[in-house]
Amino acid sequence: MKSVDKKEVISSQSAEFIQQAEAGKFHKMIPDTFIIKMENGAQGYAIRHLNRQDMLLIDTTAQGAKEGIKHLVEEGYKIKGILVTHKDALQKTYAPLKEISEDAGGAPIFSHPVNNANLDFNVRDINSKNDIFKHFSIKLTDFPSKTGETAVIYSEINEGMIFAGNTVEATPYDAEGDDIKRADTGSENKNRGMGETWRTYMKEFRYFFPYKGKPKFNLSEGQQKDLIVKLGNTGEGGNNPNL
Repeated sequence: MKSVDKKEVISSQSAEFIQQAEAGKFHKMIPDTFIIKMENGAQGYAIRHLNRQDMLLIDTTAQGAKEGIKHLVEEGYKIKGILVTHKDALQKTYAPLKEISEDAGGAPIFSHPVNNANLDFNVRDINSKNDIFKHFSIKLTDFPSKTGETAVIYSEINEGMIFAGNTVEATPYDAEGDDIKRADTGSENKNRGMGETWRTYMKEFRYFFPYKGKPKFNLSEGQQKDLIVKLGNTGEGGNNPNL
């Protein structure tokens, strides 16, 4: 009887699958949604359009992403944009932004204007309305963060996906559990602002993807509400009365 590699039978919707996945390559987790592991625990994502040709990348800028991005282009995908959710992901990159764009076939790079100090490359405003975001059914929400601003990305694909950037701290892959908590910005006012923004975040989602650490898969309605309540709890007035 042919032996089966353990990796073949591990669900792609699991932290174990991601932990065993080869770094620097895109791996499919759920329909039309991929993850790439980069250095220092960072992870980026790719959303494939229903036309099976267009791709949108999220936070794929850290060391270790270059070959994965170039492979997508070699495979014939058209990368429509690279969304960078927070300042560290925009500044601690594997190459200058111009080179990253070239690796992605000339794709535009989007981030919050507050995060962008690059004068050599035109980083587009992630808050501006454009056809690319509409094309991929995504919406963005500004959150305060330790440095600059973070754009939390919501996609309607797969019954709702949240790409939380650095607004949360998720359990590392080599640790027990799968807890997600709100990130500490180091500022009481920013922490309160981040909590209030999460508390009023009224979107349905099945999947929750952080910049580092274990994602959440197949969340029930109750689990969604519990997570948002937890992220939104500032200790001042408690939970969202609408949840």
